Amino acid sequence: MVNKDPESILHEQTAAHSEERDRVIALADTPEAREEKIKLAAAYRMLARLGLDDGIAGHISLRVPQAPEYFWVNPFGLLFSEIRADNLVLVNSAGEIVTGGEMINLAGFCIHSAIHTARPDVNCAVHTHPPGGSAFSALGMLLEPLDQTGCSFYDDHALYAEYTGIVIDGEQTKGIVESLGSKRALILANHGLLTCATSVEQALIDMIDMERTCNVNMAAMSTGRPVLPVPGEVALQSRAVLTQAGRWPFQWQAMIRALDRHETDYDPWR
Repeated sequence: MVNKDPESILHEQTAAHSEERDRVIALADTPEAREEKIKLAAAYRMLARLGLDDGIAGHISLRVPQAPEYFWVNPFGLLFSEIRADNLVLVNSAGEIVTGGEMINLAGFCIHSAIHTARPDVNCAVHTHPPGGSAFSALGMLLEPLDQTGCSFYDDHALYAEYTGIVIDGEQTKGIVESLGSKRALILANHGLLTCATSVEQALIDMIDMERTCNVNMAAMSTGRPVLPVPGEVALQSRAVLTQAGRWPFQWQAMIRALDRHETDYDPWR
């Protein structure tokens, strides 16, 4: 057996790392990847226009097509309203930046990396601190299906009841991942909301619908009168209709048309 010297090993590792980096950069710039980046940038802008952002906090992540161990996220320090498809940051599962910027939100990386690792079915995850969702999260309870839109989350969202401060290490994400389980949405107590899906379209629309549902729940409860939840079997029927795969593209296109009437610079290749 021939033992390689340390310098040769280092050279091979460096070459392999460079080859992997080139591979991922190429995959992240294909026509398919550009289309996904444009959707991701549009999602940031939509949340900003709806007032569901929170300064430079919050994040949306999206896996790179054909390179699922890598994902795009917003650069640290930019508002959602400043995100463009060409200033997204590409990172790997270890938090190493491949392209796109010098810094990312540590809390965002910890949360999103944990979710993408635990849930291979999730391509896009949205986490932000919207006003209604943040207020409802302080109640430490699940949402009631009080209207048709709210039925979408019946028996398909969870509560992470323990707030441990700003997420800065992997240990803090264990409870988040365990609470989320296989569901598509999560209320983080004293923190905000999280949605996850196979597509940007679904994850983004779910976040908007979940914020609306939080507001509807609180408005109904604030009357002091008993609330009248939709019966479980009816809520399940409504959820099945609302979560059909065909819904997301139709609603997404309508939302894109609305966004484009006000701003289009999220797409630098237009």
